[in-house]
Parts: sequence; C-alpha cells; structure tokens
Amino acid sequence: MEADLYQIIYASAVTRPIEEDELVGMLKRTREKNKRLGITGMLLHCDGSFIQAIEGPKAQVMDLINVIRKDLRHNRIAVLFEGPIKTRSFSKWSMGFNRPSQEELATIEGYTPYLEVGDDPQAIKNYSSVAIKLLGAFRELLSKNSL
Repeated sequence: MEADLYQIIYASAVTRPIEEDELVGMLKRTREKNKRLGITGMLLHCDGSFIQAIEGPKAQVMDLINVIRKDLRHNRIAVLFEGPIKTRSFSKWSMGFNRPSQEELATIEGYTPYLEVGDDPQAIKNYSSVAIKLLGAFRELLSKNSL
C-alpha cells in the first residue's frame, strides 16, 4: 500500500468546444506530467462534459485539482468524491481516456449528461454515484482493450 494516497473525482462542463487535436495534445502532456508526479487516473469526455478521477500522493492531487479549477476550458466544476484511498483504482494509466457515445452512456443506470444536472446540490450529489459507475465501467472496458 502506498502512503497517503488520495483521490478526487469531479465533473465539469467545457467552456468551448475542444477539437480532437487539442484533446490529444492535452492528453499527451497530462500523461507525461502525471507519470512524473505519480498521479494516475481516468478521463471521460462526452458532449461538452468531463468526468475525471485523479489519484496519487495527496499533495500532488491537491495541486492538480487547483490547476484544473483555474483552467479556462472548465466551468461548473463539481467534486463528486474526495478522500483518502487504500489502493489506486486506475493504477495502469497515467491518464486513461475514453470518449463514450451517448448510446454507451445510456447503458449506465441513472446516467444524465452533466450539463443537464444543473446547479442543484442534491442533483450533483446523486450524479456522483453514477459518475463512479461510469468510471468503473470504462476502466473495465479499457482494461480489456488496453488503451
């Protein structure tokens, strides 16, 4: 068990469309940086929404979420889970990635696009369990397909 492991799962809405080449470049830089910092995780991007899990040493995870909060590509950032963890959920990836289709997402019970959740704290709280299911489902899918 690694000491002081910490995980944050958040959802956000994009402030503008993100083109494929920008997303690929962002992923490349993120993976390199995360590898140096000992951070692992998973990013889902669909129809203007992100769901991301980041995990690793607490200080590095907290620094990273603060950078994300200042990133002008994100707004409506809602932390869905935050806390210490015993083991990593995404240990295989410095940043796993998937861009699921609406059809794939519709198979996850309770899924609603984040942009439709609104700012109601109860709606966001309900969204957190669905987000965790989404990340788990895509972790399993990516494990089989080895991204």
